[in-house]
Amino acid sequence: MESTIRGGDKRVWQTTNQQFVSPHITRSTTAAAAAAATTSARRKRTSSRSSLMGTLRGRLRKARKQITWCAFPLNRRQRAHSLDSIPESDDVYSSAIDIPYSSSYGYLQKNPSEVGQTCRGSVNLQEARILSDKTTNSIVISAASQTFHVRALNDADRQKWVSTLEYARHKAIRRAESEEDEEAQICAADVSRVDEIAISAKKVESKLNDLKRAARMLYEQGDELLKAVTAEGHLDRELLEKRADLIKITSSAILQAAEEFVELSENGTKRISKIAEVEHKEKLRLQEQLETLAKQHSSLERAATYRGAGEPATPLSAYSDQEDEFHDAAEELFECNTNVSSSMTTSTEPRPNGGGNASSSSSSSSSATSSSATALEKVSKGRVRRSAVPERPNLPINLWSIMKNCIGKELSKIPMPVNFSEPLSVLQRITEDLEYAHLLEKAATLPSLEQMCYVAAYAASNYSTTCHRVNKPFNPLLGETYECDRTEDLGWKSVAEQVSHHPPAAAHHADGKGWVMYQDFTMTSRFRGKYLSVIPVGYTHVHFPGTPNHYSYQKITTTVHNIIVGTLWIDNHGDMVITNHGTKEKCVLRFIPHSYFSRETPRKVYGIVQNAQGVPVFVVQGTWDKYIDMYRVANWNGNTEKPKVDVDEASVKRIWTVTPLPKGAEKMHNFTKLAIELNEMEDGIAPTDSRFRPDQRLMEIGDWDAANQKKIEIEDKQRAVRRRREAEMEAAMRRGEHYEEYQPKWFVKVQDETNGALIHHYKGGYWEAKKKQDWTGCPDIF
Repeated sequence: MESTIRGGDKRVWQTTNQQFVSPHITRSTTAAAAAAATTSARRKRTSSRSSLMGTLRGRLRKARKQITWCAFPLNRRQRAHSLDSIPESDDVYSSAIDIPYSSSYGYLQKNPSEVGQTCRGSVNLQEARILSDKTTNSIVISAASQTFHVRALNDADRQKWVSTLEYARHKAIRRAESEEDEEAQICAADVSRVDEIAISAKKVESKLNDLKRAARMLYEQGDELLKAVTAEGHLDRELLEKRADLIKITSSAILQAAEEFVELSENGTKRISKIAEVEHKEKLRLQEQLETLAKQHSSLERAATYRGAGEPATPLSAYSDQEDEFHDAAEELFECNTNVSSSMTTSTEPRPNGGGNASSSSSSSSSATSSSATALEKVSKGRVRRSAVPERPNLPINLWSIMKNCIGKELSKIPMPVNFSEPLSVLQRITEDLEYAHLLEKAATLPSLEQMCYVAAYAASNYSTTCHRVNKPFNPLLGETYECDRTEDLGWKSVAEQVSHHPPAAAHHADGKGWVMYQDFTMTSRFRGKYLSVIPVGYTHVHFPGTPNHYSYQKITTTVHNIIVGTLWIDNHGDMVITNHGTKEKCVLRFIPHSYFSRETPRKVYGIVQNAQGVPVFVVQGTWDKYIDMYRVANWNGNTEKPKVDVDEASVKRIWTVTPLPKGAEKMHNFTKLAIELNEMEDGIAPTDSRFRPDQRLMEIGDWDAANQKKIEIEDKQRAVRRRREAEMEAAMRRGEHYEEYQPKWFVKVQDETNGALIHHYKGGYWEAKKKQDWTGCPDIF
């Protein structure tokens, strides 16, 4: 196993045959050794040494149960020896040492020298996928950053490694999910920190009252005993014993009440201190952010004054140029002829009259518009789809009041009310990528280089709705699905499934006329106060059957701005590298981000299509929210440090134009025509389909209070199922049995042939099951 596997625990498992001494018992070892040195009798020394070794073994045995880090030695002999030394009992770890926890993100940042063995690399087990092949005894550990391909010595060796890796991965995921549960419980209870302090104070006050009552009782009983002792005449022994017993009982109650009072007081003090510390940190962070905003506002005012009244101002970004590597507009891959840049403004800007270029552009633009409109306005035979959804209620809510506690956290782990959502799930949102799938249908009839231009236009069109919609979709439940069969009117059908919960991952497959599209991706997201960034992790594949043309690309970063103040708006930025694996042709499609002082066209997209030799052949240019044009390269000077591309302006062709939003869309979540139809109920769909999700349906009809309550119930049900699965897995691990982790219903995890990454591929059977109405094996999630 020539790799290092890392999880999220505070311990490290080293599969070597070395002997370790826990630092927790060093002092006791020294004390025992000193005692043994001073003891003259051999029997006492032997007894002391045996007792010490027993303590050592006990503590090591206890430490071994808390390990999720794995480090694989590089040497094959060490590897074989260490695997043979793993016992078949519950305790499958060979040795353990304590290592300080030094990472705020749940995993240790250790270099190979600190692990104690020569290592080839590391991967975070919490986000990794583990796949093994029985025939070759190989194991694949794949994560977002890198993939390890390792091979075991034999089948038993492979099974031991897979079981141990899965157990380590399970512990890391469980820890992350436990933190998520705590956050969800806090959000569901909706108890503020002030309320928590008040509740704690009431408990302390109640316990103090109990203590006072017990003290009064003790005082009264003491008086009674004193009267009985000092009474004249014969002393009643039985009465004295009775009074003494009552005093003993009351004293014991007072002691217990006092201990509970002290404990409550200490816990309350710690809680108040912790709350005060958190509030102080948040106050400092908020002050820093507001100070930054004030400085930016001041600089923008000065810049606006400097610009002059004659120059148009571009929309403002909510973060500085230094926060993204794509903000430097000078770092172009190619320098294009400036005549093209000046002529390409927006799709609504009229072109000069009297030139052949103008007529060509006008005709191509009208052709693209009419193609888009025709593709989306067709109605399936005998089916009239809905043209509107209930209007979104105008309920005021303070976004910052919720988001301020979520700085630095994953977006998927933030328990958000439906007030910030739109009535579509993530599965429906990725299905909406197919709104302009007619581009792929057209691309299937073209040569590979022109085909690349249409694939690039399709990839850019996926972001056209983000300029209007800033609300987040519903996070799907594990096992949730969504189908969309538009074969009769739009020529495609698709099925999507939530295949993983930690990390949250969705798989999507679509078939069209002459093309197949599939994608499997998760996402990482961080909220930084001023903005929220969403970075998809995974690949989208487009294949044209009957040809060698197989394209793949990764989605770019989406950033939501003005979280604190101002109007929310979205920017998409980054480089999208589209590769044709069959012909080795490539297109680098750059989504240029907004900058305060950039004079670039807002939301500009610019890309170069290169042949297999790296020579530019086409240029695609436009904006991701309005249009994409295609140009043929007329001249290219590739000998300079910054290659210059000259295009043939007469060859311009508008290949994509956005379809206008329906009338009244601003009151209907800014949905497109296709988005309005996505959540419309269908007959015969799977019971796990997103259309059946009750909280999403309640949110669509405007009953947000009921939707929030139902959302909590559904998520609690999912957590209960997860805990039961975890308990079954732990029981299987204790018995030394392999536990089969959750498997998606319609997708299977395989290794992608193009890039070697693990991907969930559609295994078929969904449309056949729908035809038979056989939904056996579908989980009960709603």
